[in-house]
Amino acid sequence: MRLFFSGKVQESDYWGKSKNHLLRKIAELLPNSEIESFLQNSCDIIREFGEYDLVWLGLWDEAKGLLRPQAIATLNPNYNHIPLLSFKNHQPSLTPEIEALQKAKPVLASVARLKKRYKEWAEVMLQCGLNNLVSFPLLVPPKVYGLLNLYSAVPRSYLDDEFSLLGEVADLVAFKIHAHQEEERRKALEEELAVHSRKLRKTMEMTIQALAVTIEMRDPYTAGHQRRVTQLASRIAQEMNLGEEEIVNIRLAGIVHDIGKIYVPVEILTKPGRLNDYEISMIRSHPRFGFDIIKETDLPKKIGEIILQHHERMDGSGYPAGLSGSEIHLESRILSVADVVEAMSSHRPYRPALGLEAALEEIDQHKGFLFDPDVVDVCLDLFEEKRFSWTRDESMSTVTH
Repeated sequence: MRLFFSGKVQESDYWGKSKNHLLRKIAELLPNSEIESFLQNSCDIIREFGEYDLVWLGLWDEAKGLLRPQAIATLNPNYNHIPLLSFKNHQPSLTPEIEALQKAKPVLASVARLKKRYKEWAEVMLQCGLNNLVSFPLLVPPKVYGLLNLYSAVPRSYLDDEFSLLGEVADLVAFKIHAHQEEERRKALEEELAVHSRKLRKTMEMTIQALAVTIEMRDPYTAGHQRRVTQLASRIAQEMNLGEEEIVNIRLAGIVHDIGKIYVPVEILTKPGRLNDYEISMIRSHPRFGFDIIKETDLPKKIGEIILQHHERMDGSGYPAGLSGSEIHLESRILSVADVVEAMSSHRPYRPALGLEAALEEIDQHKGFLFDPDVVDVCLDLFEEKRFSWTRDESMSTVTH
């Protein structure tokens, strides 16, 4: 270890034998201590162990160019406020502490030897009754986090082993500070991401709201159907323990899953009789139209894909792409079951309601072939155990949060 201002150095077995004990006591504080208590307790341990008159620890605030006192260990209350320890980087007259910080090297300073070089510093030290300083930068390369300063009232000799031990202690302290600041930085980034995510979620919901209003103005039956499908699909997803992101995607996709029908003439949507081939092809194009609309917005691509696939079937007999099994997003498989149940249960301009019992029988008879069996079982349980019912007047804002 390179020392800039060295005093007399002697050899002794004392510090070598004591090394493990001191390091162990500091290390025991590392895992669970808050940073403030860790720094103070470490200074207390060092002061008591080495019989230093003052142990002072400061953290470097790079943005403000300021070394902030963080922990002080001493039995002499006169040492609690030493003027030259709270310095700023632009001060014209250096001190040994500043040199240790700037050069990121430990410094051993004797007042008697440095009176001429650091006159103001030496005067303050003598006024406080201090004669020796050992200053260790708290360093995790390439960053210096602060200083660990040890002061003695009487002139004393320092041992190579003592310096080595104190250097290792300073490294432990620096590691704790580094870990704490990195954790704080991580938490700040997570909070920033969370805020961004909430803003993005709000933007998505506002976009969905605008699209849903467009649908409702054109076709109130479709709008009411989408709201009720969303309620059931979201509840199924919750019962299946899907993650928050998946449930949100189902809600957002559900609210506008038939938005592609705005490209289908109203006469076809409300036609009471049998549809011809052209009309059927128009109806079956609405998932693709919906996907094309969503991809032009800032909504996640996954929402468009859920809409695109909500008429696909497990055996590949669905449309528009004839996907089967796991090729279909789970969110789309959930939406398709909720879609069929609501559609069959509700009145339409071209037919009366077929009833909930017929709808549940339909999905039960075709589970594993047309519909995902796990999704069907959850849906059946919800109705059989009376743990779900539609809220006919539920607002758009309720179902999207």
